[in-house]
Amino acid sequence: EAEAGSFFRYMAEYVGFTPADAALIRQTQPIIAKYLPEIVGDFYTHLLRYPLTRRLFLLPDGTLNEAYLMLRMRHLSNFWLRTAEGVYDDAYAGYVDYVGRAHTSHGADPTIYVPERYVIGQVGMIQHAISRAVSNELRGQDDELEFRAVEAWDKLMMVLLEMLARAYGHEREPEADGAPLPVDADWVRALADRAIALEHGAAPARALRRVAVAKVEEIPDGQRKIVEVDGLSIGVFHHQGVWVALRNSCVHQGGPVATGALAGEVLTCPWHGYQYDLRSGRCLTDPHAELDRYAVTVAGDTVFVDVPQGGPAAAVQTQGGPAAAVQAQGGPVAVAQAQAAPATLQANEFRAADLAAGQMLPLTVDGRSILVYNVDGTFYATDETCTHAQGPLSIGHLDGKVITCLLHGSCFDVTTGAVVCAPATEPLKTYPVTLDGDIGRVMIA
Repeated sequence: EAEAGSFFRYMAEYVGFTPADAALIRQTQPIIAKYLPEIVGDFYTHLLRYPLTRRLFLLPDGTLNEAYLMLRMRHLSNFWLRTAEGVYDDAYAGYVDYVGRAHTSHGADPTIYVPERYVIGQVGMIQHAISRAVSNELRGQDDELEFRAVEAWDKLMMVLLEMLARAYGHEREPEADGAPLPVDADWVRALADRAIALEHGAAPARALRRVAVAKVEEIPDGQRKIVEVDGLSIGVFHHQGVWVALRNSCVHQGGPVATGALAGEVLTCPWHGYQYDLRSGRCLTDPHAELDRYAVTVAGDTVFVDVPQGGPAAAVQTQGGPAAAVQAQGGPVAVAQAQAAPATLQANEFRAADLAAGQMLPLTVDGRSILVYNVDGTFYATDETCTHAQGPLSIGHLDGKVITCLLHGSCFDVTTGAVVCAPATEPLKTYPVTLDGDIGRVMIA
């Protein structure tokens, strides 16, 4: 990050990008957020028109990989929203450097290669779209601010071009031609709307229910509690007056991230050191990943968390008395179990009536993370983590019998565990599911 930061500052000085310009960009952040679905939708419409860029989003059968397309839209929206924050420190420069390398054979996945000209084209297209958005909002209201803000963005784009292009080094991409293809721009725009809504806090894709997880007095400011709700482990943090709930499963290998060290607003997984921004859940080690977040509501003396629908309302009770405090760097961690009411289910059990067709339910059975699916009235179960990079499938997209991991777009047939689309190559482990009346059971050998 320090080296990338030094290069960013050098280029900023070279093009005359100043802290005053950064402040102007911060002023335009609401404008960028407002126009982002249009900007992202138009950009991907353009990519899908041309065979050489369209191929990046195709399944093996030649159809569009909608889940992967949405994932890329989410990443693009994150990049430009973070850029619009106007904070250009070493961490931001390192992030841009990572994004640049991710498009080349030097990135984390060497099978991904996007020719440099397309990255340059993206920056140019986004630059034009941002300038147009700023002008639409400010022209006639504050013409001086419009001019200065557009100029600030233009200078920043010159810096970003150098940051992204330098990742390519001496690589050369093959030249090829392809006639433009017809694209349903309205469909792409709608997909961008969905992707950005999913990424930035609009209505969740699955039904939620509100669960009482603690009394306010149990989690003083600076402390946290780990709770289990229907097999889903969640870390509830009270940090500097703000309540945050994150899934207690590191995106790397599923480590208990919510029990890790908390330094300022940086949460570190105790297993392999992956770091996250506490408030957003964004992974600082891998900017393409993030922890699942849950809305927290404080009503009276009770803390509630909105969790994916998957069982009856649950209230936190600690087996054997008050929650035991476990000392961890960054504050004590209280561990509690959320008990289902009115009847207690075993770890491998679920109520069929609570899992509608097309829905998923995570369970933890004998230390294994399992995901149960209702596919047209028949229940199936697989491991909950993707075999490619251990991404959490419970936040993925279930379409019929195909589950898509949102981390890198791998797809699996949940009825057999078979891989449907890359980059995964190993199938999911499957488990038999039995029904006894309304009670479903996942059978772990």
